[in-house]
Amino acid sequence: MKLFTKSFDPDWGRIVDMVVEKNSKLSNIKDNTVFKYILHEKGEIELNNNGKSFMVKEPSLILLSDTDCPGFKALSKASDTVLYFKPSVLRDEFTLSALHGDKYENLFGTAVYQDYYLVRYFIKAEKFEERIIPLSAWELGRAKGLLDSINAELITQYDGFWPCRSRSFLMELLFFTQFLCQAFERNNKILYEDDTNFSLITEYLNEHYNDEISLELLTKKFNINRNKLNGIFLNKTSKTCLNYLMDLRIDMAKIILANTELPVSEVAGRVGYSDSNYFTKIFKKMTGSTPSAFRNYNSTCR
Repeated sequence: MKLFTKSFDPDWGRIVDMVVEKNSKLSNIKDNTVFKYILHEKGEIELNNNGKSFMVKEPSLILLSDTDCPGFKALSKASDTVLYFKPSVLRDEFTLSALHGDKYENLFGTAVYQDYYLVRYFIKAEKFEERIIPLSAWELGRAKGLLDSINAELITQYDGFWPCRSRSFLMELLFFTQFLCQAFERNNKILYEDDTNFSLITEYLNEHYNDEISLELLTKKFNINRNKLNGIFLNKTSKTCLNYLMDLRIDMAKIILANTELPVSEVAGRVGYSDSNYFTKIFKKMTGSTPSAFRNYNSTCR
């Protein structure tokens, strides 16, 4: 199996180092050149890694780096989708040797470090089991939808933006996955009431930041009054709840703008702003520059 996608246009000759395989046999994924994002949708499997066995139930997410070569055994009829990708799809700096090095923070510098966090859980988790993440039905649907969007861009290539757009969906998928990993870490710790409320609400915001969200919606959904809600966020983040959401949206927008050539209007819609002019106003207020100026200064597009 070729672990890259080549442009249909022979004159362009563009290659994007990622491909999606649906209903894959996990026994065939041993490859030391790519990262593997495994969405385990159905069935129960036994995963063996370095002499340890892990039971993986549906639905779950498994993150494997290039050096991971675990064994898989299906205990019931399984269905899995695997995204193979080279981390250099995100940035040229993300070579496999650089990511596995001990000096990665100094090597990349602060300007690249935010993007590095999109892939760090594939290689820097303290325990292997921290890369096996149980999913809710909604989280499964969200991850599956983004994988389908990546696959559609790679297969159809219906316009010249397909390399940028497939990369942007990858970044959005990894941005979402970063939150899933952080939530999984929090859920394994003892939490007090405010911690629990903060965890549940931030989980919702990270899963729905591209939807229309208001304080009224949040207070009703989580049965909490406005003052209590903002008090928790001010204590945890020094921001109000809606300012936290705004930062979340702008962070995702900056990633897409810097790493793709997608139109600003499309980026705005992807992060929850139906009015691109309003998005530009908010973006400039938060960053000091317009989306276009930010892209011109920070673009990594090749």
